[in-house]
Amino acid sequence: MNREEILEKSRQENKNQDEMERDALAKAGQRACAVGGIVCALIIIFEALFVGQVNMSTWAVYLSMTGTMLLVKYTKLKKKHELVFGLMQLALALAFLVMYVIQTVR
Repeated sequence: MNREEILEKSRQENKNQDEMERDALAKAGQRACAVGGIVCALIIIFEALFVGQVNMSTWAVYLSMTGTMLLVKYTKLKKKHELVFGLMQLALALAFLVMYVIQTVR
């Protein structure tokens, strides 16, 4: 493989994004998840204080997002802890979703 073929293959793999852009997107995603977690916690606290009940759907949505993010990281990086925590978060998301459905149906 010559130099031009290697560069073209790299461009195709990176979809014309440079390393700085990919790093910025990754950091933005991490911060967005952190802010989302804080907002979810605040919603749950306010619901508990003012409504007297906790809506489980908020955690179901948040945990499904972060669990999926960890599983995607696992497929790219092959780090087992990403797989374990991703599956745990998706299992918790499913549990919260079931509790939400039960809470809503009653």
